[in-house]
Amino acid sequence: MIVEGKDLDARFYDRVCGSSAEVGAAGYQIWLAEQLKDDSTGAVAAGKKAVLGHFSYFETSGKLTVSSSSGKHAVAFMVDRDNEDVCGGRIGSPHVIYTDMFDVESEAFFHGDDAVALAEVLSLDANSANQLAADLNGWIVDISEIWREWLTLCTVAKAAGAGCDVGFGRESWINDPKYGAVDTDKLTAAELKLAESTRHGSVEYDAISARVRSEIDACFGDARGHRLIKGKWLASYLIYRVKDHFGSAPVTYKGAEDFVARAYLAACDFKENWVDHYRVRLELLI
Repeated sequence: MIVEGKDLDARFYDRVCGSSAEVGAAGYQIWLAEQLKDDSTGAVAAGKKAVLGHFSYFETSGKLTVSSSSGKHAVAFMVDRDNEDVCGGRIGSPHVIYTDMFDVESEAFFHGDDAVALAEVLSLDANSANQLAADLNGWIVDISEIWREWLTLCTVAKAAGAGCDVGFGRESWINDPKYGAVDTDKLTAAELKLAESTRHGSVEYDAISARVRSEIDACFGDARGHRLIKGKWLASYLIYRVKDHFGSAPVTYKGAEDFVARAYLAACDFKENWVDHYRVRLELLI
């Protein structure tokens, strides 16, 4: 198994594999993309592009699945979905397994237990942690609604190949304040930047934008909008909500934003049904 990110991915997918008796019995090994070198150049690459580059090599070489005297060996390539099911670019191979949520971070935040994770991060007693969790209930849905227009623009930008400061590489600058309402002037400016920086003509760009918006509207209409939000945006919003909950109470936040994703991953139950998204796909490769 080759994974994309080095922050959470190895531990996340190790726990996925550990949740399956079939995968455990077959045996597995996890590599970060940057642990693999190019045979001809010795070069090392990291990230999603590298993982899919390795997939292309294994596919072309006919080595995605190999049978030998020691048994059957298959390679799985684990990558973030990054809304590519909406904006395009998704590879249709059973060996390429995409996250169900936007990325591994968003999986951890969505499925992790708020009270357990935040008690660890903030050193809270059980009662305080449970009260905080009750106040936070649905917080990922909340931020996906607040930033709905921004994540829509970012998805359009990716689908249309736009090169500007609208994209998943940064947080929303069209909401003012950051977690407040959309500023209509900033929204207009962002839309103009997208239209001017796309590699497509206006007619094609308008068609791409309309298609993406329609699919995103359908996601929100089916209560799936939270699946579109980037995980790396979540930590700062979560701490913002936590601070709002506690107000002036003496809670220490030192290092919280950097550590909180790992705490949520530790607070995930990998025996629950959500893991079937990965477990079933991996078992089919055995």
